[in-house]
Amino acid sequence: MKKIYLLLTLFSILALFSACNKVKREYYQNGKVKSETHYRFGKETGTTTYYHHWYPTKKMEITMKRGKRNGKMIQRFFDNNIELVAYYKNDLLEGAETYYYKNGNRSTLTHYSKGKKNGTATAWYANGDIKESGTYVNDLVDGDWVNYDERGLLRGEGAFDKGTGKRITYDEIGRLQCETNFVNNKKEGLETHFLPNGEIEKTYLFKEDRIIEIDGISIDSL
Repeated sequence: MKKIYLLLTLFSILALFSACNKVKREYYQNGKVKSETHYRFGKETGTTTYYHHWYPTKKMEITMKRGKRNGKMIQRFFDNNIELVAYYKNDLLEGAETYYYKNGNRSTLTHYSKGKKNGTATAWYANGDIKESGTYVNDLVDGDWVNYDERGLLRGEGAFDKGTGKRITYDEIGRLQCETNFVNNKKEGLETHFLPNGEIEKTYLFKEDRIIEIDGISIDSL
């Protein structure tokens, strides 16, 4: 009698577990699986997988917990090579977010905390050479930023304090090309463009990323 009771209890637990854990599948019109989503107690929990339309490869995998992204997310090209790796906590980006070129080299690496860019950020060309590097504080550019062309020559540099500062760019042989002022990551104030001989070519006055004057003349009067 005791054994029967234990078996019935075990069967009830398994039945409850089975009823609370389900897999939902969606399909493309061609009959191929579009996505697989795992549910537990009615909320997405486990790995949710999306598939490419025409190719037998995974498009994206996301770790879910109680209906929110928690853990690793992987996005892939059609040939199954990785395009993006990111990490989430309670639906917000947390940690490193890395994009890749199709050849496997990194494209960008950005660090996040509670969904905002915080820490170093780097971008590369497809051949692996550095393109840009700098730092963020709560989504605002901060500290020293530099940009290089594909030859490795400096093409831009900036110094910022939480989104406020100046960026300078150079032409292909290192001559001063442009100076731009920023406030809260937006162009604010004067932007000056220079001719190769160093003379001023044109000036723009910005207000929250919007041009309000060109060479001292209001755009409303142009």
